[in-house]
Amino acid sequence: MHPTRLLTSSTPWRAWAYAATGALLGGVTMTVVLTFVLVGVTLAPLAIGFVPLTAAGLAGIPIGAVERRRLRLLGLPALPSPHRTLRRPGPRAWIGTRLRENATWRAFGYTTALITGLWLLDYAVAAIPLVCIVFVAAPVVYLVSGPVDLLGTHLATLADSLLVAGFAALGLVAAAYLAVVAAKMRVPIARVLLAPPPYEIPDMETVGSSGRLLDAFDAERRRIERDLHDGTQQRLVALGVMLDMARMTVADPKLHSLLSRAHLETITTLEELRELVRGIHPRVLAERGLPEAVAELARAHSLRIRVKIDVPGRLVPSVESTAYFMVSEALANVAKHAEADDCWVSGWIARDTLILEVGDNGRGGLDVRADGGVQGMADRVAAVGGRVRFTSPGGGPTVLRAEIPCLPHPVTA
Repeated sequence: MHPTRLLTSSTPWRAWAYAATGALLGGVTMTVVLTFVLVGVTLAPLAIGFVPLTAAGLAGIPIGAVERRRLRLLGLPALPSPHRTLRRPGPRAWIGTRLRENATWRAFGYTTALITGLWLLDYAVAAIPLVCIVFVAAPVVYLVSGPVDLLGTHLATLADSLLVAGFAALGLVAAAYLAVVAAKMRVPIARVLLAPPPYEIPDMETVGSSGRLLDAFDAERRRIERDLHDGTQQRLVALGVMLDMARMTVADPKLHSLLSRAHLETITTLEELRELVRGIHPRVLAERGLPEAVAELARAHSLRIRVKIDVPGRLVPSVESTAYFMVSEALANVAKHAEADDCWVSGWIARDTLILEVGDNGRGGLDVRADGGVQGMADRVAAVGGRVRFTSPGGGPTVLRAEIPCLPHPVTA
């Protein structure tokens, strides 16, 4: 935003409100947390000393909830919660779950930063404009009261009050920019510590593998593919050539017509067989890798599918094959059950794990027990040491995620 337009917009006022509420929240938080810590340390020799100390550690959870919503003061959407939804009710389950979450300790880190420094910055940002406003009113105060001490500044003459008011007006302009800069510095901290990490969905459930052994299936699949390509396809090609030659040598019109129809059926059958072979192991996957294969799969789909797969280089064939068929099955499920009009496929490498997500904006409510496709995905991914997770609240969206251990494919010269 242009500097002059910034001063006439609501942005400085929003930033000031954000700082003022932050100063209030920080002061209250510091009082509460320090009280818990002091009581816990005092009672440490006793068995109950861990209770206030645990409460101090968990204090970041409500503070984080408030901070995620305070971003609305800046005109930003509230951040999503990084905490998992409890599967069991009760305080014991709540405490146990929260203490094991990384999100809890990130929130505690934010709370520590809040009470040690951030709230002081908020206090300064919020107080400076108030002081400037008081001094801007100095000429009025002088005219009403005569020579006066205003916030420790002696105003002996009207000229003194006008000079102070002029500097205070400049201070108000500077304070507006300071509030905006402080807010822009604060927002990334809140996003890093209080929101889910990028690409993480905290309420995802894991689909358990049924324990099927897929190694034998994969070997059998490759054998069928090889036999179809090297055996049956070649025989159909030879049969088509013989029928075409026979058609050209006969004079009987009826026999010529029958041979032409037989030749056409042979060509059609050969094309269908080639499509079947490509479905068993697409040629584009073997030749050009996972991103291109998934992009081609998306182009052939009836829905509009956005694909963004960032995988540098090639992966081992078993990983690429597993990932491809996971996406293929997921897209098939979207077409059959989701009633969606938008779908996306994302993929990236996180350390030594390939992560693939297929999401849609459909009706949600995915039931793994009734969906053999998702269970089949889980079995296939589990066979290479990975897992399938999903989230599918009623009304959507549905997101399926496969996490597959991977290593770069060794490149040979």
